[in-house]
Amino acid sequence: MNDNIYAFSRTINRMSEDELRSVLRVLYLKSAQVVKRQEEQGEKVDFAEVVQSLFRNMDTPFDLGRLEQQALAEVDKPNEIHITFGESPLGSLKMGMSTLPDQEKRSFFSMDDNYAVGPLGDLTRRADLQRRHLWLTERMCLNDRQAYGLHELESLFDLKATIQSFDSKTSIIIWYANNAHENTGLLYAMHLLRSSENPIYLIETSGLYQQLFNRPDVQYDVLHTGEILSEKLLVMWHVCSEQEPLSKQERLQLEQDWLELSVQPGLLRMMENGVIRSLPEDALDEYIMQKVRELTPNWEQGTYIRAARIVGEVIGTSSQHISDAFVEYRLRQLVLQGQLEMDGKPLAMRYYSVRLAER
Repeated sequence: MNDNIYAFSRTINRMSEDELRSVLRVLYLKSAQVVKRQEEQGEKVDFAEVVQSLFRNMDTPFDLGRLEQQALAEVDKPNEIHITFGESPLGSLKMGMSTLPDQEKRSFFSMDDNYAVGPLGDLTRRADLQRRHLWLTERMCLNDRQAYGLHELESLFDLKATIQSFDSKTSIIIWYANNAHENTGLLYAMHLLRSSENPIYLIETSGLYQQLFNRPDVQYDVLHTGEILSEKLLVMWHVCSEQEPLSKQERLQLEQDWLELSVQPGLLRMMENGVIRSLPEDALDEYIMQKVRELTPNWEQGTYIRAARIVGEVIGTSSQHISDAFVEYRLRQLVLQGQLEMDGKPLAMRYYSVRLAER
């Protein structure tokens, strides 16, 4: 029995990372149960005793997986899980739906990765995921690289287990816009859910926005879900709330689309006529150079143009939803190729400027 801090320390030092994560999940679930019971019944539970009981008995053999499943079984499951591709649309969606009743029956989840760029493959395999993660990490600006490298890989690898742990009776609603990032994320989500029995609903925000909010005198093309105001996302939800879930055939087609896309060699994905196309990573380079040439006459001859200004111009004028990190990476590659000259330090786009190379 762990009856003092020294015995407790010996126990946790012998545990694997997976066992420690399991203990933390059990602790979270136990605390949630106590809080819920006290709120509903006014029953006073000594939470410190509950926690200490768990910790005291950690040194005796017991099945953590079974314990975790028991704790999960005692927790109320949500009726709906809403999935977005990025924290920005997730935050807007949460805010928009915060006025709806039965908040405890609704959960929100983000698949937060840049699915429009980098190698794919079977991302449920650690080797393929590490290859993708390394590719992205090496190409990010120096300021962001360390945090991404330290914290993102395990969360991305745990994505499969998280999605496959959804209760089979829970409805899954996937929000996505007509861009390569969110479309690729959608296909990956369908791949992860291929063995699930959950009813799955799709809300395609780009087309729905045009249908609901565009007028003859006001036309706006939505490039990504994060652009849409929270109150308009709520309207979309009401409009789609009576739709039918995906059929088995529709699900199989999306799963097959992922298998085909994931083995394509291109490292940049863009939309062409509503279809995701895999392209070489330098496919945007000429467009970036075009924007530099267009901006150059607005500056004195030989003057350097801020990298952030060029990145903003590319993103703001493109018909595609492109991440600023990828555009900035290609800008640095154009410097290395000798097509542009740089002034400053490439720590991040705000720290350096570029101009057309003198021939």
